Amino acid sequence: MPGTEACVCETKDCANCGETGDLLRCSRCHAAYFCSAKCQKAYWPFHQMSCHKNEFADAVEEAEPKFAGWMRSHGKLAVLKDDEIERLERAGAATMGVSRAEVMDSMYNRLEPKPKEPSYSAEELAAMRLSHETAANQAYSLPQHQLAWQQIQPAEHLGQDCATYKWSQSQTEVDVYVQIPTKIRRHEIVVQCTPDKLLIKLGEKVILNGLLYSQIKREDSMWLLENSILHLTMLKRNRRGNYANQCTNADTFWRSVLKSAPYQERLTMAYPPDMYYALPFEGCDSSHLPLRLTSSHAA
Repeated sequence: MPGTEACVCETKDCANCGETGDLLRCSRCHAAYFCSAKCQKAYWPFHQMSCHKNEFADAVEEAEPKFAGWMRSHGKLAVLKDDEIERLERAGAATMGVSRAEVMDSMYNRLEPKPKEPSYSAEELAAMRLSHETAANQAYSLPQHQLAWQQIQPAEHLGQDCATYKWSQSQTEVDVYVQIPTKIRRHEIVVQCTPDKLLIKLGEKVILNGLLYSQIKREDSMWLLENSILHLTMLKRNRRGNYANQCTNADTFWRSVLKSAPYQERLTMAYPPDMYYALPFEGCDSSHLPLRLTSSHAA
């Protein structure tokens, strides 16, 4: 329980018994008054929920006691940074434009202050509506398979859109997506996986062919067709929780699908991004894992 500070105030009364003379003010919140330490202790179970230190009000109390009291009575909190102080000084010195009071209100006249909502003219709002409607109409007019392909967006630094295919990864798996042209028949789709090689071929066109960036577990790798998109999921042999000898989690990160991938199809950062280590992995809470594919094994 915080201490008390001497304060004689005829307009206040003891929060516990109502006494109005020779009051003591709570040394933490400076908002509650008590006639004695005994009353303060008796009322503490009720007062502790609202007893919070307001450092901003403490700082301005000497110069602006009424404002400090208002801050405490309304539970307002504020912290000014250097750039905010400069804004106040500029507004105070300006002869036109936003006033100092308006700047103060925008910064700390609310609990957990946030910037004001942006304001737009009628013309700007109309242009934004038109842009949204145009995008929605374009999406609606696309065939389902093209829309599905557009919606596959590999996360930055965790995969890539390589034009003829897209790929992404977690700490456990690598996913490869290939769009199937309408003229290609099912028997013309070739997917061959070994622990260290991959071949994907559509008719006479080779999409991927070569040594994988790292080995996979072929028996737990699989592919399916949906919305004219081939989706191949490969389980990393060296993955979080199942490391190869003398390997760490950083060694589970793939920078490309194939070792021989050209520069434009490779992730070029020196180290895995921090977000990689927060991705789902084998053995973590299943509620956070993506649904497991249920197609036949890669041939």
